[in-house]
Amino acid sequence: MQVTSFLHFEIQTFLYLLAAIIAYRLLTGKIVVRGLFLRKGGSNAASPERIQLLMTTLLVSANYLDSVARNTTNNMPDVDPKTLYVMGGSSGIYLAGKALTTLRRKTSEMERMR
Repeated sequence: MQVTSFLHFEIQTFLYLLAAIIAYRLLTGKIVVRGLFLRKGGSNAASPERIQLLMTTLLVSANYLDSVARNTTNNMPDVDPKTLYVMGGSSGIYLAGKALTTLRRKTSEMERMR
């Protein structure tokens, strides 16, 4: 067995075991995800910005891991500029929603103080 084949097998095994550990801890409740998609500040409303950011991150990560798995060279695959635009846009949507929510909260607090 060549060294590169052994390293590939070892890294792949490590990633599968890491995924299994994370899945196990999620299922047993040792990793708490309660409130992950909720807006902060006591409201129980879902935050679409958080949901889209998580989904985009998961999809882009899966796409990149797929390109790593299919790579036949000894180099890491390049990140497509479109992927960077998607991640930047997704993060921008999240930040805009966060800024809008914060601005609304500050405005309502100032109105209450008057």
